[in-house]
Amino acid sequence: MSDCIRNDDCSPYLEWTRRLKIAMEIANAVAYLHVGFTRPIVSKSIKLANILFDEECVAKLFDFTLSEIIPEGETHVNNGVVRATMGHVAPEYAHTGNFNENSDVFSFGILLLQLLTGHELREGVEKYIENNRFDEIIADPMIVGDGLCPEKEHQLKAFADLALKCVTESAEERPTMVDVAKQLRQMYLSSM
Repeated sequence: MSDCIRNDDCSPYLEWTRRLKIAMEIANAVAYLHVGFTRPIVSKSIKLANILFDEECVAKLFDFTLSEIIPEGETHVNNGVVRATMGHVAPEYAHTGNFNENSDVFSFGILLLQLLTGHELREGVEKYIENNRFDEIIADPMIVGDGLCPEKEHQLKAFADLALKCVTESAEERPTMVDVAKQLRQMYLSSM
């Protein structure tokens, strides 16, 4: 997926609705890891490079080598070593080595910003989003197309706002992956 986001050969497959669907599919997978088992499982490796497509073009999260089950009675895992892709690491993980579901949400927020902009996270992207200056942060013409109609601009704003909630500094203020998945599903259904 990371090659595809920056590759013109893949552009026809990455129009806005397709990116929204990818985000929704990966959010569902991560939400399942967090709540679908008796103990939460944290991925610790949510990034574009770890997304593949099956024969039906459904986005699949892979590479669970860093994944861990949060032990009974614990709220996080900490193996003493921070192992993750820089730029995708939640602040609390970088500072303490503690990783939980909120840390996965942070990494997922970075992924959302990459799907939106077509680039690695840029400093100050919040200012562009808050001022509705999408044309300055969205590099891929497949998203903007022939311009931004009010409906599409509203979707982009909602998507960007959700991404920013996911990457907020305070882990407690981040939404859960279940909430993120629900919001992305609503956005996707409204884009059809």
